[in-house]
Amino acid sequence: MTNNHDGGASGSPDGAGPALTGVSVAVVAVSTTRSGTAGSARTRPPWVAMEDYAALIRERTPMRALCLTVTTSEPHILTERGPVILTELDVLTAAVAAATITTLRRRSVPPRAGRVVITGASWAPLLAPVLIASRVGDLSSWHKRDAEAFPLRRLMEHNDVLVDLSGCAPDGAALGRTVTVPADGFAYGALVLPGLLAALCGHQVRTVTVEVVPACVRALALITPADQMLPFADDRLLVSAVARHVSRALGHPVPYRDHHR
Repeated sequence: MTNNHDGGASGSPDGAGPALTGVSVAVVAVSTTRSGTAGSARTRPPWVAMEDYAALIRERTPMRALCLTVTTSEPHILTERGPVILTELDVLTAAVAAATITTLRRRSVPPRAGRVVITGASWAPLLAPVLIASRVGDLSSWHKRDAEAFPLRRLMEHNDVLVDLSGCAPDGAALGRTVTVPADGFAYGALVLPGLLAALCGHQVRTVTVEVVPACVRALALITPADQMLPFADDRLLVSAVARHVSRALGHPVPYRDHHR
């Protein structure tokens, strides 16, 4: 699974109904002319990320994962064929939103009172709706063209958290309260993908909706230690927590509690 410009993951039931046993997942790396995460170049080629996501799915869930590498200028042709399509941007959005919530929490700011500034908001179009669904009270968008009239440092004197998707924030603009996206999104995507797939596969769910992503956000925020921005990747509750919250949001049975090898 790569980002929304480079590919996605397709989960399809294999005659097993809502159970995870027998579910196959294809992890697709699509090579196109566009790449990068939030304005930064990837640290690994898409096919390497694809293999890492496939290994993650096999390790953390009972699902089978296959790798497919495709060269195309029209990734939508692939996404239109799959019963469940997830992109790396979907899971990155969930992780970034959760990091925003936990950053507010560390500052003792309830989400409803939170004031969040986003740079490069167009890169992640679901982020603002997800933060609104997560009950963040006030959202603002900032662009480089605003710098002269509204310097970012001055703007952040009156706001709580900076989500810097474009990587344009000057050093110290919001010290200790800036959320960014790593150039290699796997570290964030790995927190969300196994549990999200576990909840979606086998239920004829075809798209990721604004109801689904906030459920992932709630799960991540709830199990994040008080002094951290996001949960640890090896947290034994991670996969089951995400699967449980997403399943409940969709009115589906919880697929399983925990899976260990």
